[in-house]
Amino acid sequence: MIIAIDGPAGSGKSTIAKLLAEGLKYTYVNSGNLYRAITLGCLRNHIDPLDQTAALAYAESADIEYRDGDVYLAGENVVSLLHTDEIDQFTAPLSANVPIRHVVNRLIRKIAGKLDVVVEGRDMTTVVFPKAEHRFYLDATPEARAKRRLDQGVSKLSFEEILKTIQERDEIDKNKTEGSLKIGPGVLVFDTSVLTISQVYERLIEEIQRKGSTMGQMEVESDTSPIDESNGITSANTGDDIQTQLQEKYLKSLEQLEEGQLVDGHVIQVTPDQVFVDVGYKSEGKIPIAEFTEIPQVGDTVSVILVAKENKHGEVIVSKQKADVKLFWKNLRQGFQDHTMVEGTIEKLVKGGYDVDLGAGVRAFLPISQSDAQKVDKPEKLLGLKTNFYVERLYSDGKVNIVVNRRKWLEEEIEQKRKDFFEKTQIGDDITGEVKSFTSFGAFIDLGGFDGLLHINDMSWGHVTRPKDFVKKGQEIRLKVIRIDPQEKRINLSLKHFTDDPWVHFEDKYHVNDVIKGKVTKLTDFGAFVELEEGIEGLVHISEFSWVKKIQKPEELLSIGDETECMILGYDLQAGRVSLGLKQVTANPWTGIEERYPLGTRLTRKVAKITNAGAFIELEDGIDGFLHGDDISWTKKVKHPGSEFAAGQEIEVMVISIDPENKNIRLGIKQLSEDPWQSFASAYKPGSLVEGEVSSVTDFGIFVRIPGGIEGLIHKSNLPENREDNPDELLKKYQIGDKIKAVVLELQPDKQKVAFSIKDYQKKVQRDEISQYMAAEESDGSTFTLGDFLKSKNTPEG
Repeated sequence: MIIAIDGPAGSGKSTIAKLLAEGLKYTYVNSGNLYRAITLGCLRNHIDPLDQTAALAYAESADIEYRDGDVYLAGENVVSLLHTDEIDQFTAPLSANVPIRHVVNRLIRKIAGKLDVVVEGRDMTTVVFPKAEHRFYLDATPEARAKRRLDQGVSKLSFEEILKTIQERDEIDKNKTEGSLKIGPGVLVFDTSVLTISQVYERLIEEIQRKGSTMGQMEVESDTSPIDESNGITSANTGDDIQTQLQEKYLKSLEQLEEGQLVDGHVIQVTPDQVFVDVGYKSEGKIPIAEFTEIPQVGDTVSVILVAKENKHGEVIVSKQKADVKLFWKNLRQGFQDHTMVEGTIEKLVKGGYDVDLGAGVRAFLPISQSDAQKVDKPEKLLGLKTNFYVERLYSDGKVNIVVNRRKWLEEEIEQKRKDFFEKTQIGDDITGEVKSFTSFGAFIDLGGFDGLLHINDMSWGHVTRPKDFVKKGQEIRLKVIRIDPQEKRINLSLKHFTDDPWVHFEDKYHVNDVIKGKVTKLTDFGAFVELEEGIEGLVHISEFSWVKKIQKPEELLSIGDETECMILGYDLQAGRVSLGLKQVTANPWTGIEERYPLGTRLTRKVAKITNAGAFIELEDGIDGFLHGDDISWTKKVKHPGSEFAAGQEIEVMVISIDPENKNIRLGIKQLSEDPWQSFASAYKPGSLVEGEVSSVTDFGIFVRIPGGIEGLIHKSNLPENREDNPDELLKKYQIGDKIKAVVLELQPDKQKVAFSIKDYQKKVQRDEISQYMAAEESDGSTFTLGDFLKSKNTPEG
């Protein structure tokens, strides 16, 4: 049999349907929870619930089951996760998706196909089960529904915000193509605004009885039918109606209740001070709200001790605290004996471990070594944690001495999760994990107590220097499984495999000689790496930086993070390499250099750099000419160009040679004027008389500078005027600046060398004097001999 209940959110249909199902021993089906489960699944799988196509695709493949009134998503009971503000935000729009409604309706019909069910939700009385044996529509004012939602304590919104949300949802529901708020023909309507849960429940039971429903296992059987031991209802053919049988069952249940008995009660109302519980007696039990660690919801089952069937006011007295203590010790002993888990809260640090609250005022000791599956670096981080334990010790020396172990439970949980992971997970699957820690080669991802490795090379197709640039500690991330080794228990994960390897499409985008833009990612001694796109890096070798400048380090032109233009010079897909050039995107300044600087061109330029051999003169940006020391002066021996000019000084030079192929330009200063050596060679021949002054004295002779700046050497062997003179002694007589007369002994203008001689000068003077003397005697008609000349030179007159 099917009992279908419809109505707006907050009208009480879920609570009533659940109570009916419990009372009638039917299966309870909440269609709203199915939509909420689909919404939860979408959010977990990063699917927008408002994306109709994606949400429908997920709904059609979702692993959703209904077991014993609870919803299971991928094997997990998710009932406690379905009533949140985030789920509420998306459920109404998602349920308006007509194809998704069809999916849910098919699932509900399948569930109800072989069972007696109480099913509630939109369309249940009009579309899904229009011919159900019982169809009810529960309604209430928006204000009453908002107050109920607020009293449940599951929403963080204020009353006004909840009311607005309900009104907006009603508006959506009224305008749905399917699933709208409609009351079908023959559907009974109940306004629950001012009714209690018990009153609504009784009215629906009365209506079911009035129509002669069999109510599942409480069906009316023949006189010969045996008594149903589950509820004590017998046949209706004896003439007794259902109401009579219900009364008999009720009275029988009263007789069975004993004071001090542990019974289960159902929460029928929650107020700020008390919780009202139906324990099957003639009145409801009241429990102070303070006895609850978590405020229950209407419909929850609560175990209590029946303290008294009636007090002087005729009220039933129950105690949750006493029931908690009784249940606690029962469960604790059972847990210790059967090695099953117990629950508790880690409350404070004590010597050697923690103090754990197991409930019912009972505390246990948790050694710090047994508190976690990993080393506890910060003991305080476990404080306040509600978790499971194994009971290691319950009694010692006849006293209560409870010791618990959380580590063993965690290790079993982790091992089971790891086993399930390896059994269910395949290469290529998407999984979610939390970044746990970093190493130089990647990050470890917590997959639920066991780790997977996200290697640095699997974070991106591009260049990764630091793992922390891609993931943050504590971050929950989606990853792809790329390697699994169950034997070694190794799991390799990847971020980059969510996209294609960019090298696969390289030739579709890039070609040789293309000029592209990229970002500098790394600098080395031999060049710079430039990222063209994520996963594709090329190398600019240092030789490809500039046409004219000799770059010593890439840092001279580039910095990490720079955007730069490059030309693709070549690539190797198999090796994943690209060769790039910086200089190729600019014109080569050496092209046409001979036209810009013909031989003989006079220029005034700045000295860029001075070396021992000469000076570099900047002709234009990036192109220097070289001025050799030998080309500074025709006559002066320049030992170091720095003695002639300074860096930054403007000087006039002449282009004397160009070699574009070897990028070499020679400049000269002396070529700006005529070569004095050539002039000297034209004017003076060997034997010619010269006058000058001593410019330097050496061990081998003296240098004499003559007019015109030309220097010549008088070797010490050419100093003596007489044979008996000692050359070394004669050298000592000469000082710099002494005036000298000599004759040209030898001349090599092409080598800028000239030798003078004082000795030959003396001989020349003597020859000239002899010639003059002889010429004079001949004019007198007398005979003259060399002896006469020498004798005359030795006389006082001579």
